[in-house]
Amino acid sequence: MKTVLNEQNRRNFVAQVESMLHDKLSKCYQCGKCSAGCPVNFEMDYTPNQIIKMTELGMEDTVLNSKTIWLCVSCNTCSTRCPKGFEVTGIMDVLREIAERKGITSKTEKEVQMFHEVFLENVKSHGRIFELELVGKYKLKTKHLFRDMFLAPKMFEKGKLKMHGENLSGLNQIAKIFKDFE
Repeated sequence: MKTVLNEQNRRNFVAQVESMLHDKLSKCYQCGKCSAGCPVNFEMDYTPNQIIKMTELGMEDTVLNSKTIWLCVSCNTCSTRCPKGFEVTGIMDVLREIAERKGITSKTEKEVQMFHEVFLENVKSHGRIFELELVGKYKLKTKHLFRDMFLAPKMFEKGKLKMHGENLSGLNQIAKIFKDFE
């Protein structure tokens, strides 16, 4: 993929990311602590600090098509370790949202995106996660119905999966949050 950088496009992309992030990309001085502490960086095509720098440089195509933004598990290890308090997980969320809005999906990470969609839909419906429904819908969507099925009986036995989900009382407030975001 060829990336053509144009100063106006770079500025527009950086401005869009910074406005959604509510932070400045220049806050990151590339110490690398986020990348060193990331538990999934071995699977990523670019480290978190590289994603930040490429975003700052306006490399929109490269960043939005990277596996990294979909593999981030939002554990916040990176943000916790950042000496400048930069929200690294926040930038990954923002980049995923921009990629989704532009219809960009990584071929190898479609299942991650499917999980993301099913997860948000689950929260939207119940106000919290109903694990059994979440897993069921995810397995149906990915067509991996029998993958990991040996785990279900153990999880039921240990009380990790409930047969019935509970809705939170403030579902209309949660719906408003989703509506405001859209």
